[in-house]
Amino acid sequence: MASVQPPALNAVAQLDKARMLALGDPAFYAQIVPGILPITGPTAALELRRWGSDFLAETFSCPTLPADQKQQLSLVVLQTLKDFLEITGEDTAVIKSVVQCATSIYPLVFKHM
Repeated sequence: MASVQPPALNAVAQLDKARMLALGDPAFYAQIVPGILPITGPTAALELRRWGSDFLAETFSCPTLPADQKQQLSLVVLQTLKDFLEITGEDTAVIKSVVQCATSIYPLVFKHM
């Protein structure tokens, strides 16, 4: 009898495939980042929020992603990062990744203003 994975774990497996795609070709970040935000955002299950916040932190620390793309994507993720920080009692792993991501995008957002 085959075991059934919980929906969050199945989604994480699919998200991992998207992550590998982006790591293989940074051009995919522009499509993947906006696509994962509704799936891994503040209303998602904890496993998905952890994955999403880790992915965002990884995205903006990726040395192969051009700075101009990072700058464009930074504006896309700002609201999601803020929403994560406003969750009372949010998981510390999520908060850690959000802070790491915010640190990476601060100079990019500052340049935009």
